[in-house]
Amino acid sequence: MDVEELIERHPRVFHTMSAAAWPSVQRHGLLSTQRLIELFGLDADERDRLLNAPRKQSTVLRAPGLPPAVIRDQKPMKFLAEKIDPDSSLAQYLAAINSRVFFWATPQRLDRLRNAKEYRTEDQVVLHVDTRALVERHGPRIELCRLNSGAVTQKNHPVRGHRSWLPIADYPYDEYRRRHGRHGALVEVTVLDAVPDILDLTDRIEGGVTPLPA
Repeated sequence: MDVEELIERHPRVFHTMSAAAWPSVQRHGLLSTQRLIELFGLDADERDRLLNAPRKQSTVLRAPGLPPAVIRDQKPMKFLAEKIDPDSSLAQYLAAINSRVFFWATPQRLDRLRNAKEYRTEDQVVLHVDTRALVERHGPRIELCRLNSGAVTQKNHPVRGHRSWLPIADYPYDEYRRRHGRHGALVEVTVLDAVPDILDLTDRIEGGVTPLPA
């Protein structure tokens, strides 16, 4: 897949968060779980709990001088340990998940998450992000995935591993479209580490927040 095809097919990508996380995003941008843990200086026990096994609940991070941040649960990873690629490991997969920022490639996937039972009653903020701007700023760190990497709710879900994400140029979009249809060809657009300038790349904000200036 080339960059222009990604932009043409997915001109906007979407990030949703708990409204409780919005003050942190306004100050720091979008940070991976790993970066949030470093920012808040969590001790070894908390780091282990949040990074080395699927999280059973969301965690609100607090520290003096910092706005609160939220690390979301990973409840949909129910059967993850059974679906890890033989060439990967659970530890490698969780490290890959926790080291990136996630965007949904389609509004349909966005709606599926925010209407999920665990989140539908939660105040949420949704960012509509300009894909071209995201690629121009962060292209070398963007990787794509055909799966909802955080959902393994059924035993028949596909196997996955730390190489489930691919750079744009290596992503076999046409093959996936033939096999999985237009809506199944690309699910996640991710950025490794962080997107500190996310507000500069955002066209629209949904939720109980002040709109971006015109």
